[in-house]
Amino acid sequence: MESKTFKILSIDGGGIKGLYSASILASFENKTGKNIADHFDMICGTSTGGLIAIGLANGMSAKDLVDLYTTNGSKIFPTSNSNLIRGFQNSYKSFRQIFFSNKHSVKPLKRILEDLFGDKTMNDATNLLCIPSFNLTNGQPKVFKKSGNQTEHFVDKTIKLVDIALATAAAPSYYPVHEHNNFLYTDGGVWANNPSLCGLLEAIDYYVGEGKEYDDFNILSISSITTPNGWVSTSNKSKSIIGWREKMFQTALDGQSYFTDYFLLKIVPKINPKGKYFRIKSPELSKAQMNCITMDRADKNTLSTIKSLGNQVGNTYATTPEVLEFFKSIKNYKNI
Repeated sequence: MESKTFKILSIDGGGIKGLYSASILASFENKTGKNIADHFDMICGTSTGGLIAIGLANGMSAKDLVDLYTTNGSKIFPTSNSNLIRGFQNSYKSFRQIFFSNKHSVKPLKRILEDLFGDKTMNDATNLLCIPSFNLTNGQPKVFKKSGNQTEHFVDKTIKLVDIALATAAAPSYYPVHEHNNFLYTDGGVWANNPSLCGLLEAIDYYVGEGKEYDDFNILSISSITTPNGWVSTSNKSKSIIGWREKMFQTALDGQSYFTDYFLLKIVPKINPKGKYFRIKSPELSKAQMNCITMDRADKNTLSTIKSLGNQVGNTYATTPEVLEFFKSIKNYKNI
């Protein structure tokens, strides 16, 4: 009897850099001629990766998501194409971010999500989902789940997708905390920017192994673009909160993502049930690319640069055995 493999797609957080992840996946669709969502039983995504995961599990192709970022990126993260004007914008927004409020209004993002998903709930997703957030009210991590178990495990089935997307993407000081059902949520990237481990734990708890539906698992993890902070030995070592600014959050995201990748590389070959793990990592960046790419810069040059990097990496990996293995057969999970 042929074994059944539980296939998991995991997508990191990273703001507008979600365009990179979406472009990689669009390259896979273009090369294979197959829809991403049809070939993964579970999709995990944090922050912008969560938006991609929810979109894929609700009928959007990866190309649709690329178009979403390129068309709406500058609305979600308003950015001038003029260096001079952008400089004034950044100074004003950073001042507001440090002293008064979140850096960006969430209204444009919320409008876009409402247009996409309307009143759809987690129960409408066609794939299993794991979407990390953090519950500030009870001080605990939260994973919003679409589960194949229709009993007590599937507690999130009536939550609107718009609320889940806003909860996972509420990056501290960038967007306001999201309130739902008397709980306050912030970005899942504060603890699970690389959600691959969430997917693995969900798989071995409920789906894979002796007495369960699936015999083994295979995880494809998509990194965001990481931009080295570029600190040198002459940098000011006594930095205030103002001195850290965005680097504080970005460093935490990168460090967490790196450790999850390292942990899975070490643990997956040693655990039972058996499985595989493959990660597409961030590309090396030129100095010019590092200078223009941040998690909330969405001018034309930056969007073009991010999309180009995603296309290059996607085309490189699209024909590798590790990636093609996911597209040999359609997913086993069927939405009830």
